[in-house]
Amino acid sequence: MLNQNVLVNAPCSVGILVDRGQSGSKSLMVGQVSHNIAVLFFGGPDDREALSYAMRMSEHPGNSLNVIRFFPGLNAVEPTMDQSHDLNDTGILTLQIGKEQDKQLDDDCIKEFRMMKATDKSFSYIEKVVNNGEEAAAAIRALDNIHDLFLVRRGEGIISPLTAGLTEWSECPELAVIGDLLASADFATAVSVLLLQQYVGVGPNDDGIGTPNNASQQEEQCIMASVHQ
Repeated sequence: MLNQNVLVNAPCSVGILVDRGQSGSKSLMVGQVSHNIAVLFFGGPDDREALSYAMRMSEHPGNSLNVIRFFPGLNAVEPTMDQSHDLNDTGILTLQIGKEQDKQLDDDCIKEFRMMKATDKSFSYIEKVVNNGEEAAAAIRALDNIHDLFLVRRGEGIISPLTAGLTEWSECPELAVIGDLLASADFATAVSVLLLQQYVGVGPNDDGIGTPNNASQQEEQCIMASVHQ
C-alpha cells in the first residue's frame, strides 16, 4: 500500500527496486564492480524513462548495457474498440493520434541513444518480435543469465498486445505486469529489477493523474522505493 500511494501521489518520477543482490556482478578491483544491465523496452513514456535512467547508469566504465526492444508480430491482436463507439468521436481520434506520436517518440529515443553508443562496445541493441504476452514472457525467460539488473517500465494502464494474457497472473499491483513477472519466484534467475514510472502531472482541474508528459521534462527527478526480496 505504501508503494502504491507513492506511485499515485509523488510529484516526480518514481522507481521501485526489487533488490536481489548483485548476482551477476564481477569484481574488477577493490571497490569496483561490473554490472550487466538490461532494459526491456515495450514502448511508452515509462519505457523512455527506464532507458534514459539506464543510459546514465551505463556511463560508469564498469557497466554494460543491453537494450531489448519488443515489437508486435503479424499475429498480434490489437485491443478492439467497442463497436458502440462513434468512429468519428474526437476522443477516439485524439487517442489514436496520441498513440502515433508516442510511437514516434519511442523511435526517436531509441535512435538517439543508439547514435550516442555507436562506438561503445559495452552497449548492445536487439529487437524481438512477439504476438502476445505468452511469447513475450518466453522471450524474457530465454535471455541469458549474465544480467544482474533489469530496468523495465511500470506501464500501468497501458493496454498492449505484447502483454496480453499476463494481467490475470499479476500478484503485485505496484509492479505491474512485466515487473511482476521478473520479480516472481517462478522466474528462473534471481535478478534485481528496477521499475520506472515517469511523472505524469495532474489533470487540467488538478483532479488527479493526467496524461503522461511525453516531453519527459521531469526525467531528472526521481525517488526510489525499495522492495527487498
